[in-house]
Amino acid sequence: MARLACVAVGVVFASVVFPGVARAQDQQIVIPYQHITVPNDPAARAAIACGEPPLQVILARQGYTIDEAHGEVAAQLFKRAGKGPVTFKPIAAYGLPDVSMGGWYGPQNRIANGVSEPVRHTMWRLEPYNNKQPYPPVMKGSTERFTPGTRPFGLWISSMGFKNERVYTEDILQKFVRRFGTDLHKAHVYEAVRDGQIVPNTYLIGWEYSTNDDNQDMVTMVTNVVPVTPPR
Repeated sequence: MARLACVAVGVVFASVVFPGVARAQDQQIVIPYQHITVPNDPAARAAIACGEPPLQVILARQGYTIDEAHGEVAAQLFKRAGKGPVTFKPIAAYGLPDVSMGGWYGPQNRIANGVSEPVRHTMWRLEPYNNKQPYPPVMKGSTERFTPGTRPFGLWISSMGFKNERVYTEDILQKFVRRFGTDLHKAHVYEAVRDGQIVPNTYLIGWEYSTNDDNQDMVTMVTNVVPVTPPR
């Protein structure tokens, strides 16, 4: 049986109260004591069923506003926007309590004849006990900055709970994880919006490496980038 980032608790969503977590009202879910509402959609329900905050709530607590249902950016690869390094860091983790990690890969190391995964550069790791919280600290020896040059690059994350599996910003690369089946869109990218203003060249990514599709197993921020269209 495939592992999930949590165990669902059989919650029924129909204008009922979820003590200390959320309340469903028509097409919205109201998070108590925080004045946050999110769409009553499958991703939010999956998170709440695990007793975890939905992606929009995680980001709202950090001062960011996204429209999870309709606000995704078509960004499967990125390019550096200006001088200096690119920052790629975890800002929340609600996945398996195992070592998790993330990094980047270059286009020259992408699929070779469609049969191999790209060569990956590991940047940071999280301890198992830091995978259920906002602002998870990275392990000693990690880095959150890199200099990719001028060519496009992709990002990836993984969990030791799913050994020998990675999740990439490019949907096509999810084909190497058989348990995903045809559900290959696992990196959900949004512009960072704070106080109603777009933060320049900054994007938030909600990742899914489990299969309940709550899209917040790992939440990352990438800065000093612009999205690009993947080559055919």
